[in-house]
Amino acid sequence: MATEMGPGMRIVGIAGSLRPGAYVWRLLEAAARELPATVDFEIWRGLDQVPSFEDGELPGPVADLWHRLSTADGVLITAPAHSALPAQLGHTLDWISSARGGAVLVGKPVGVVTACPRAHEGMWTQIQLRRALGAAGAVVCGAELAVSPAPDRFDAAGRLADQDSRGRLRDVLDEICSPSLAGAGSLGRSAV
Repeated sequence: MATEMGPGMRIVGIAGSLRPGAYVWRLLEAAARELPATVDFEIWRGLDQVPSFEDGELPGPVADLWHRLSTADGVLITAPAHSALPAQLGHTLDWISSARGGAVLVGKPVGVVTACPRAHEGMWTQIQLRRALGAAGAVVCGAELAVSPAPDRFDAAGRLADQDSRGRLRDVLDEICSPSLAGAGSLGRSAV
């Protein structure tokens, strides 16, 4: 990767699907393989436990994610292509962007990647995620990257097989891990 990443950099990955075998999970795992060993990449697995947004305290799974995000330098979200955001992912973004969520994403770099058969199918998910994340104060980065969920898209090591897609994924990761953007993420940490 072209970007110099400092030791101890932390990135949280969120897969926007409840199905454990979904391609968006494989895409997150492929992203982890593109990061240098100096970057701590953690996949949050609580999406299926997030309730609908309502008044009151942060529910346990959301409080757990909030804590992880508050100490992270960046976030990577992989999502399937839908005409609407997957419900649980929408609930999660509602909670962490609320006043009770403590503006945990303000100034934090967040990359968005979709998995879909054709590039144009990821457009709606990308637009909706970028809008929700922007409203939460995140610095949304990365190229529009739509990765087909065909089985041959991943090699035996779990990396993206297509060099162009792999390069574009690396570009998104470079942006998330950029020292200037990761430093901006400390704004969100100081606010909590």
